[in-house]
Amino acid sequence: MAIPLNSELVPQKFSDSERSPSQIWLPLLSIALGLIMFTLDSSTVNIALPTITKAFNTHLAVSQWVIISYLIVVTTLIFSAARLGNMLGRRKLFQTGLILFTISSLLCGLAPGIIWLIGFRVLQGCGAVLIVGLGMAIITDLFAHSPQYGLALNLAVMTLSVTSVLSPAIGGLLVTLGDWRAIFLINLPIGIIAILLFAWCVPPSQNSRSPQENFDTLGTILLALVMLNFALAMSEGQKQGLNIAIALVLLITTIIGLIVFVLLQSRIRQPIIDLSLFRNHILSIKLLTMVVVYIVMAARLLIYPFFLELVLQYPTNQVGMLMITLPISNAIIAPISRRLVDKFGSGRLIPIGLMLLAFGCMLASTFSTQLTPLGYVLTDIFMGAGLAMWRSPNNVATMRITPQNKIGVVSGLLNESSLLGQTLGIPFGSALFITLALSNINLPRTTPLASMPLPPLVFAMHRTFLILAIFLGIMLVVNLLFQTTHNSSNKNPEALIS
Repeated sequence: MAIPLNSELVPQKFSDSERSPSQIWLPLLSIALGLIMFTLDSSTVNIALPTITKAFNTHLAVSQWVIISYLIVVTTLIFSAARLGNMLGRRKLFQTGLILFTISSLLCGLAPGIIWLIGFRVLQGCGAVLIVGLGMAIITDLFAHSPQYGLALNLAVMTLSVTSVLSPAIGGLLVTLGDWRAIFLINLPIGIIAILLFAWCVPPSQNSRSPQENFDTLGTILLALVMLNFALAMSEGQKQGLNIAIALVLLITTIIGLIVFVLLQSRIRQPIIDLSLFRNHILSIKLLTMVVVYIVMAARLLIYPFFLELVLQYPTNQVGMLMITLPISNAIIAPISRRLVDKFGSGRLIPIGLMLLAFGCMLASTFSTQLTPLGYVLTDIFMGAGLAMWRSPNNVATMRITPQNKIGVVSGLLNESSLLGQTLGIPFGSALFITLALSNINLPRTTPLASMPLPPLVFAMHRTFLILAIFLGIMLVVNLLFQTTHNSSNKNPEALIS
């Protein structure tokens, strides 16, 4: 019996013998293509940002919003994507995400100005959150009753991992061959194929819609406003100084908005974030550590391309090739780290990972005009190894202290914490770098990075990563102080890794 591919009737469950290979694997291909677009745009834009900044002759305080606007949308809506899928149907929303992402990619590639590009990136973020938020759920819908379920999930995860590793190099190559617009326009053929395959091959969602699910509109808006205010405060601080009235007002508004958000979330029936979980201090520390680590990772991803291009004068394609060092070393060490959790426990590995990350930042704080590619690669290997040695044990330790009925929620919180760290890390890292650079030279705050002499940029690099290393050192001490017997639990850690 063939699956009625274009029917809107609720599908039946079919055994693999009743499905042709195309009906099994082509739907997975369409979802994988969507995930590839999402992953590519999560990294390639950082590589292209120096080129975008020069092309529009603008300040980093403005061009950074090409990344920030996208991240704010994804961070704000990622928790609600699954809920919206349950309310409106996952298939319809995922297809909407593919179409929205593809159209907005075209608009980004044709953007006539920086403000237009930032606006189109907001639209692209809306498409991205539907793709990444619903992709795995649709794979579960399609393969849950199939022997290929595990293989399908592994292939999707492998697609994300491989694309994530190669994204910087792909971004550098695309910018070199076709300018910054190529990193967006490359999504057109991928998106069109994904849209057509999905429409043709994927049956309607097997999940029944749940009218009991509610979308927390007010909470979502408040969360977005809190992050927006913080990013605006950092941007204004870069351009005019953090002590000016508007920056201070924005920071105060951020704090007030955060308090209102917490009060609201504690009083509604279906909040975006279950605040009761934070009564567990150790869980809170683990999630806070996730935020701080990804603030550091986001600052690295923003600042390194500017340093490599402006100070060392490397071409963009070489910058992209160098930037893959961290994801490659992370990918190699991560499986080893998961095995070491079994043998030594997460409590011993988390401090090692944080120490390696801090040491990597200390090495980055020594970068100079004499930095060689080998010196850069060695630094990134330490940071990649540190990220791998910390992340899996941190996830294991977090999930072990999570109540059984909250595992899914906490797993989502881990992902949200990493996104929050990236969203905060871009404006914070940018503000820190620009402020330190300008503190070393008497130039207007609106001076573009490309117009600054090299010594202030090198000074800013040193001080920025020294400060980031101190942040990681503080989190190392906090984690050691809150170490408990939970780390020696007898639960199987492999089954608990998020």
